[in-house]
Amino acid sequence: MESHLIQTITLSLVIGIFTSVLTRRLKMPAVPFFIAAGFAAGPVGFGLIQPASLGDGLLVLVEIGVAIILFEGGLSLSTHSFRAESAAIRRILFLTIPMTGAGAALLAHFILSVAWQFAIFFGAVIVVTGPTVIGSLLRSVNLKRRLETLLNWESIWGDVIGVLLSALALKIITLDLTAASPLRLAMTLALSLLAGTTVGAISGKVLVRFILPAVARLRDPGLPGIVAVAVAVATFALANGLFQSSGPLAAAVAGFFLSHSRVETLHEIRHFKKQLSDIFISTLFVLLSAYIDPLPFLHLWPHMLGIALILGAAVRPFAVLTALIGSGVSLPERLYIGFIGPRGIIAVATMSYASFTVVGNREQMNLLLNLTFAIIFISGAMATLLCKPLARLLRVQVPVNSSGLLLVGANPLGEAISRFAGGFVPVGVLERETESCSLEEVLGTRVVCVDILESDIYEDASGEGFGRILALTGSDALNELITQRAAVHLGARNTFQVQAGPGGRAILGTAATDHNIAFSRDFYSAVANEQLARGEAEVKVLSAATIAGDPRLVPLLQIVDGGKGVRIVRPGQTVEHETLCFVPPEVRGHL
Repeated sequence: MESHLIQTITLSLVIGIFTSVLTRRLKMPAVPFFIAAGFAAGPVGFGLIQPASLGDGLLVLVEIGVAIILFEGGLSLSTHSFRAESAAIRRILFLTIPMTGAGAALLAHFILSVAWQFAIFFGAVIVVTGPTVIGSLLRSVNLKRRLETLLNWESIWGDVIGVLLSALALKIITLDLTAASPLRLAMTLALSLLAGTTVGAISGKVLVRFILPAVARLRDPGLPGIVAVAVAVATFALANGLFQSSGPLAAAVAGFFLSHSRVETLHEIRHFKKQLSDIFISTLFVLLSAYIDPLPFLHLWPHMLGIALILGAAVRPFAVLTALIGSGVSLPERLYIGFIGPRGIIAVATMSYASFTVVGNREQMNLLLNLTFAIIFISGAMATLLCKPLARLLRVQVPVNSSGLLLVGANPLGEAISRFAGGFVPVGVLERETESCSLEEVLGTRVVCVDILESDIYEDASGEGFGRILALTGSDALNELITQRAAVHLGARNTFQVQAGPGGRAILGTAATDHNIAFSRDFYSAVANEQLARGEAEVKVLSAATIAGDPRLVPLLQIVDGGKGVRIVRPGQTVEHETLCFVPPEVRGHL
């Protein structure tokens, strides 16, 4: 038994992480691949993973995973995005979710003949979309900011609402129907909300006010993330201990509270929590996928696939379109949200948890578990196949090269880049030195004097259409910090830094990857700025043929899409169109 347990955990972890890496390389949502891998490795497949060997440990892993996932999800949300789209967010959460749940319950009851109390429970579970699948989707396609905001908020707080509703519906299953009066169920929901909100708020306050400052004094960059994980799990357990099923809400509230604090270690916490959340998600998905046994229900799988298709192609789009009428969200945006609604780990975890704990009606619970996996697989596959072509068809995609460019650092190189790029895309410059800001204002460039290490600045910039950032200050360490802060809101693939000088070192003592370095590994902004200031070098638009003929030229920004955008050139990339180049002193006289 012990060897099976170790093998099961090890293989689930390895297969999950390998699948996650593969799907990120392919830039595709991972959920369908998790399910396929877990099913193939489980008892129905090759028998390499035996979830039964974990016993009650699987239930514990599910609860801990839910706590960490929702806490990490709460960390990614912001009040700024809510204020910008509050009406639409409220409609999605309080109109779309109930309508989708009601449709799912009706489908389960009339197509699969599931008893009403179980159908209601299924409807409550399946409403959640999930940050795991939505996050991977948003990384693969550049959507309009409004769409990203709405999908993010639905994925996080939809999970919380779904868990609370499913806990309420579970009581309909476990209690006698005559005892589960509407008043009693309403009181249960109210107490769950009160307990979860109160415990989460207090936990977040204690973490920010007392625990993290004490940990920060130890000057160990690895500790804040570890401590935050411990507090998240403790918050989940404490809330559940006070009132059953209030833990998920408490974990999300604590994470949301922490995300709006001003603690210096917030970035490190987010980074660590994201990594840990990814580990739990991939491992749990594989484990729970191996847990299902579809063989007793093979004759019902056509019906289950039919329910999945109807739910994704009719019920959810109708709910979204109806709920968002008059909200200001355009018809193409509503259609995109309606057809892209993949389900995630919280739905799997909640249904699995119920199948573990409900001792009676085992056949009904196993049927619903199979149905849940069918819907998750179909919705994930639909999202994978449709997210990019549907975005292009509905014109809700924002090409990266056409998005606004944010420059950090007011200097001669930044001025030249700003003037050139401003003819094709919106350009903004951030600077914290008042003298530099005043100088740039005289030159006519839009400059904002801010604390360039404040993460909220980049959230605001993203909301205004700036999808890329180029850090070109005179410090490699500062450039690295800037791109780290900005990546939270713009995505790592859209953050670039220019090397300051040959002697510069990153904060962690390691060099940045070519993916984040702009222009060339042999190009340094400090040297370039000195040469530009003395008039020894220049920045000039050159043809692709001219650039190819002299390797000493440094391509900076290439004109793309017929003049509708500019692309930041990375080290080693070739250019095919006219490109802004840095012309060093030894070449200047020959052009």
